[in-house]
Amino acid sequence: MNVEIKKAINREKWLEAMHARGDINDELRTKLDEAEKMLVREAAPKAVYRVMEINEVSTCGFSIKKHLEGCSRVAVMGLTLGMGIDNLLRRTQIRDMALTVMLDCGASVMVEQLCDEFEEKIKQETKEKYSTFRFSPGYGDYPLSDQGRIARYLDASRKIGLTVTGSSLMIPRKSVTALIGLADHPVKGRLATCGECVLKEKCTLRKEGKFCGD
Repeated sequence: MNVEIKKAINREKWLEAMHARGDINDELRTKLDEAEKMLVREAAPKAVYRVMEINEVSTCGFSIKKHLEGCSRVAVMGLTLGMGIDNLLRRTQIRDMALTVMLDCGASVMVEQLCDEFEEKIKQETKEKYSTFRFSPGYGDYPLSDQGRIARYLDASRKIGLTVTGSSLMIPRKSVTALIGLADHPVKGRLATCGECVLKEKCTLRKEGKFCGD
């Protein structure tokens, strides 16, 4: 299904993604506004989901299994901004790397915002009263290799143009796959701990004394 872009890109999260500090001055505000127009013009967001029984979904890693504990079914989701964004970034990096970084960070925030909205839509449409938050491969010790499995569950290549390479990279780049646990009794899901995370030795947030669940 096509996804409508309803909200502006969150400036605070955009600046955080760019590791920018301080208030937005007029010059930066203008650049962000122009970058957002470019992203909105080139983006063609699409999303798909499928509800499956918990025993039908094969998962690897301790983190995702604990996250889905107590759930009877799973909503498998995928969302992509489309190849237009990839093409925009390729064109821009030839002439302006600073703008490319701004566009890349803005697109990352955009896709997460759209996933937030799509996640709420899924929860409203499923019959289960309770659900977890979405959990994506690459988070905690949930391996990126499961992105390909999720794409196959969704027939994502045919339905939304999302494919996964043999090295577990998604095409288009600005895409997300995730699982949402569903249950008829209260479940909250579970954030992965730093000790479980495959990026614990390289994590920039950890070096800053932060946690990705903050």
